[in-house]
Amino acid sequence: MSQVNNHRGGTLKLIGAACLVLCALFILLSLPLFWEQMRVLRDWPVRQAIVTRSAVATQPSGKHQQLYSVQIEIAYVVDGRPVTTELISFQSGNYDVTARRAAEFPVGSRHAIRYDPSHPQQVRMGAGWNRRFFAMPLITVLCAAIFAILAAALFISARWFAAPHAMAQPSAAS
Repeated sequence: MSQVNNHRGGTLKLIGAACLVLCALFILLSLPLFWEQMRVLRDWPVRQAIVTRSAVATQPSGKHQQLYSVQIEIAYVVDGRPVTTELISFQSGNYDVTARRAAEFPVGSRHAIRYDPSHPQQVRMGAGWNRRFFAMPLITVLCAAIFAILAAALFISARWFAAPHAMAQPSAAS
C-alpha cells in the first residue's frame, strides 16, 4: 500500500511541477502585455476624436453562426493634419450585446483616444487605468494564479500521500 501512495505522491508532484511551469509561462506572457499597455498610457498622446461612422458588422463564424463586431471610423487632428482611422471596438456572438456597445459610439460623439506618435492611425479608445484596458494581462495573471494554486494543492496532496508511508517506517533510533 505504501508503494502505491509513493507512486501517487510522485505523480502528484510531477503534475504539480507541470502546473508551476504553466504558471511561469502565463506570468512570462503577461509581462509584455502589461508593458505594452503601460507604454500606451505613458507614451501615446491623448486627442479628442469624433465618430464619423459606427455600425454593427456581421461575419460568418463557423457553421451557421455569426460573429458581430462594432466597426467605428473616427477623425482627429495630429500636428495640424486630419487623421481618419477605422477600428473594431468589440466582437461577440450576441447581436444585442454588440448593438448596445455600438450605441456607446453614435456618429458625432466625441471620445478621448490615444494614438501612436510614430503611426498616428494606430489608436486606442478607452485607454486608462481600468479593467477593460488591462483585461488581457489581468486574465493571463489570473491563469497563472490558478495554476499556482493548483500546483500548491498537488504538492500538499503529495505530502499527504507520503505521510502514512513516513509514519510506517521504523526510525533508526529504535
